Amino acid sequence: MEINVKTIMFKNSTTWFHVIPIGDIHLGNAGCDVEKLKKLVKWINEKDNVYWIGMGDFLDCINLTDKRFDPQTLAKEFRNSLDNLIPMQVHRLVEILKPIKEKCLGLHEGNHERKIRLVNQYDPIYEIWKEFNIPSLPMLKDAAITRLKFVQDCKGKRQPSYVYDIFSVHGNVGGRKGGAKINRLEDMCASFNADIYLMAHSHVKMTESKSVLYVDNHLHLKRAKKVLAVTGCFLNGYIQGSGGYCEQWMLSPTMTGVVKISLRPKQRDLHISE
Repeated sequence: MEINVKTIMFKNSTTWFHVIPIGDIHLGNAGCDVEKLKKLVKWINEKDNVYWIGMGDFLDCINLTDKRFDPQTLAKEFRNSLDNLIPMQVHRLVEILKPIKEKCLGLHEGNHERKIRLVNQYDPIYEIWKEFNIPSLPMLKDAAITRLKFVQDCKGKRQPSYVYDIFSVHGNVGGRKGGAKINRLEDMCASFNADIYLMAHSHVKMTESKSVLYVDNHLHLKRAKKVLAVTGCFLNGYIQGSGGYCEQWMLSPTMTGVVKISLRPKQRDLHISE
C-alpha cells in the first residue's frame, strides 16, 4: 500500500475543490471514447481547484502475444504499430493527458498494465510517469491512501488545516450485478478508515454516501459523511461493425464517463455525483 500526502493552499473559505478519478480508458481499443476523454481533459485544464487521480487500465495493453488479442478490436490508429504497440499507446495517452499532468494526485496500475509488466518486462505506468516528468508524482501501485491537506492562507500566525483521506484501488470484483460492487466498496469502508473510497475495474459508475456517528473531544455526538464510488470508464463495449469480449461474454453495456467528488474543507462539505 502506498501513502500519499498532497498539501493544497486556499484563501476563500467558501471555495469548492473537486477530485475526478480517471481510469479504465483502455486507449488502443476500438471502443475507447477518445473524444470524451479529451473533453474531460479540457474541462479539468480550464477549471481552478480541480484535481484527478489515475485509477489504472489507462491502456488496453493487449498485444500479439496475448491470447485475448483480436485485430478487429484494435483502434485503427494503432494497426500499423503491432511491433511497437504498447509504447505507442503510452505515447498517445501522455499526449492527451499532458495538459493536466500538474493536477494529478497519483497513478494506479491496472490489471492490463500489470500483465504487460509481468509478461513483457515493460512497465507502462512507469513510462507514463517518466513522460509526465514530475518526480514528486506518486505511483500508487495497487492500493493507496491519499491525504488531501487543505491549508487556509490567512494573516494569522496559525494557518488552520483540514484533512480528507482517499482510499483508492484499481480493484477486482467478479460479480456482474451492482450489489457485488457496492458490497466490495462497503467492505473497503469497513476495513480502511477514510473519507472517500474509490474503486475502478468494473467499468460502471456507482456512488453511495454513508453516515458515521462519533463523539468529539467535547463529548458531543457528531456525524461524519463518507462517500464511495465505482469510478466509470471510457470504453464502449458494443460498437457497430466490431465485436469484442463484451459481446462474447454477454456483458451489460455501460455508460462512459466519470464521477466527481466535491469538497469544501472549512465546512467539511463532501459530495459525490455522476
